[in-house]
Amino acid sequence: MPNKTLFRSAALEQLSSPDALDQLLQVTRPTGWMALLACALLLLVALLWGWFGSLPITVTGQGVLLAPGGVRDIVSLSAGQLVSLDVNTGDTVTPGQVVARLIETGQSTATDIISPYAGRVLELQVIAGGVVERGDALLSLEAAEREDLEAIVYIPAAEGNKIQPGMPVLIAPASVKQEEHGRLLGQVVSVGDFPASRRGMLRVLGSEELLAALMADSATIEVRVALRSDSQTPSGYAWTSVQGPAIPLSSGTLCTAWIETSVKRPISLLFP
Repeated sequence: MPNKTLFRSAALEQLSSPDALDQLLQVTRPTGWMALLACALLLLVALLWGWFGSLPITVTGQGVLLAPGGVRDIVSLSAGQLVSLDVNTGDTVTPGQVVARLIETGQSTATDIISPYAGRVLELQVIAGGVVERGDALLSLEAAEREDLEAIVYIPAAEGNKIQPGMPVLIAPASVKQEEHGRLLGQVVSVGDFPASRRGMLRVLGSEELLAALMADSATIEVRVALRSDSQTPSGYAWTSVQGPAIPLSSGTLCTAWIETSVKRPISLLFP
């Protein structure tokens, strides 16, 4: 029986030949090692951040910047027909200024309606020529007792138990580009004990337009936020950027607020 071999003779000769002994063993290129090292460093950084880093947990709400002097209604002291309204929304009013004229029922001459307060007109609640009753609100006035602004924020009622006075807040006014100027810095001052009612919100906001913008489909809790002052910025308030916007902030500006309720390590989100 002929002797058979499993390998070709040429292959056996090549293995036994000393010609290839002087060839170097090919190893991984330096660029490959660098890529592997970079991946290892990124993984290490991610692990360190996950363990030692901090991730703020926030509750988001919608609100408005208002002067804390409050909103006051100027009311009619008599029933009759309103002859004229002498102010417009946004006008500044001084104490003793005539804001409207009224012809009382049964009278033929008009009497002046005078504002007892100083402030800015937020909303006209009647129109000239209309009939009003005693005690009807003619206009809403934002009292000018203080110039500082505060944020009135409405958050979902289900999140209300997470909010405590003293918690830090970031606020983005609708009139400011936050990607350019950052956000306002603030702090929670008070948290409502009960869901905000429509009447209560209107009393605070003083405007049907603001109420419509902030009235949610579900129950909300009112949170009041004090803005951090900074005399070095054009607005007079502290921002996450150095200077903030060059324009002043005005009362009635809508805003979005992020209330920081806690800080967690990122890794705790993966392994609670």
